[in-house]
Amino acid sequence: MSTTSTSIDTPAALGDHTAWPTVWRVAGGLALAHVVMLFAAITQEVMVSHDTSLEKLQDSYADANLTRVFTGGYIEAVSFVVLAAAVVVVARIFRRGSEGARLSSDTFLALGVTFVAATLAVGFAPGAAAMYGAQHGADIHAVAVVNDIRNYGYQLQVMIQGAMAIALGLAALLGGLMKRWVGWGGIVIGAATLVGTPFANNGLGMLWYIWWVGVAVLLLTGRGLEQTRK
Repeated sequence: MSTTSTSIDTPAALGDHTAWPTVWRVAGGLALAHVVMLFAAITQEVMVSHDTSLEKLQDSYADANLTRVFTGGYIEAVSFVVLAAAVVVVARIFRRGSEGARLSSDTFLALGVTFVAATLAVGFAPGAAAMYGAQHGADIHAVAVVNDIRNYGYQLQVMIQGAMAIALGLAALLGGLMKRWVGWGGIVIGAATLVGTPFANNGLGMLWYIWWVGVAVLLLTGRGLEQTRK
């Protein structure tokens, strides 16, 4: 008498978990949650661009409600923690097919982590310090310098967003998944962002988020899910 055993952990038994609808919904939900939290938080914050006069900078920061602004900033920071989780799951879904597709997905993941880390490090602390300083007697020129760390950091963050879109777009094309919106859309928007960031970073950053919302919706609705099962 002989016995045989089959491990329940084998790929044959479990299948590819990236083809499970739940995984796609989690990825889409996290991606969309980041956007909702981000823009809700921004409505409570005060942001001053580089070319703002010192007088207007002083007025904008001195009159701001610190509790409301810092609360909004914290919610925005949490939204980037959510984005980090979204990037991990999205990268795993698109890590399929050829070696090129897997490398592109891994690159998207690395860039996504870099984007979140740079945003948390450079985007929030300098802005909060500048506002707090403006309300507690700091020299306005020093406030402007600290504030511009955030402004110039934002330009670099938008550049990274463009690279993220290109990497995920390549993964989509090479892996044969969501070729139009994620694939070609990501490459076109990403290339435009990389080239145009020094000239129109705000508009291109918004364009990236429109693309990202589209990615989230496609994942939530399971568009292309059948392609992973072929």
